[in-house]
Amino acid sequence: MTGLVLGIETAAVLGGVALVSDTGELLGEITLRNHESHSERMLPALEWLLATLGLSLQDCAAVAVSQGPGSFTGLRAGIATAKGLAFSLGVPLFGISTLEALAANAPPGAGLVCAVLNARRGEVFRALFRRDPTGPLRLVPDRLVPLQAFADELPDDCLVLGELQATFCEMFPPGRGVRFAPTHLAHPRAAVIAALGSVAHDASRASELTTLMPHYLRPCDAVAGRTES
Repeated sequence: MTGLVLGIETAAVLGGVALVSDTGELLGEITLRNHESHSERMLPALEWLLATLGLSLQDCAAVAVSQGPGSFTGLRAGIATAKGLAFSLGVPLFGISTLEALAANAPPGAGLVCAVLNARRGEVFRALFRRDPTGPLRLVPDRLVPLQAFADELPDDCLVLGELQATFCEMFPPGRGVRFAPTHLAHPRAAVIAALGSVAHDASRASELTTLMPHYLRPCDAVAGRTES
């Protein structure tokens, strides 16, 4: 593959954009915390990043975007923007599991890794992986589960990465060997989305420009008559 891969992450409170070279080198990344919507900051951040690196959108060979699970409004904004960019540039688009990207933050050789995001209402999104030197290997699909069920089902000797309140850590006695990653690894990153998109592109995985949809894992709150950020 020649050219850059643009990564877009908007599934969680910390969102961002990143550019990865055709050799997998991170050229630049902007990460911003936003409790409302990423839609207003995403394109200005991308424009600034490109200008700072002396690049243009035409240097991008593919676009990768966090597909979810995560924030309903964040996923809609990110995927809509990614589709628009990929279509206008005439390049492939790849949807990346947010939980897989989160699991990729774990160090190689971490063993069992559980990626988890706060789904609100006493529930979490979670998936289990085995982290080896080549990246996260998925063991179970993404699921939406009550917090207590998540705690009960979590394997012993597992590294947990993600959005967890401090009180949640108290649910695990020391004997279970459950470990918690530091907070700087607790959020999915646009750089990882771009890197996983580069792998998908090199593997000739089919582009998802016309078929990509957010992976919500539950009915959208807008349909259910509720609001969600």
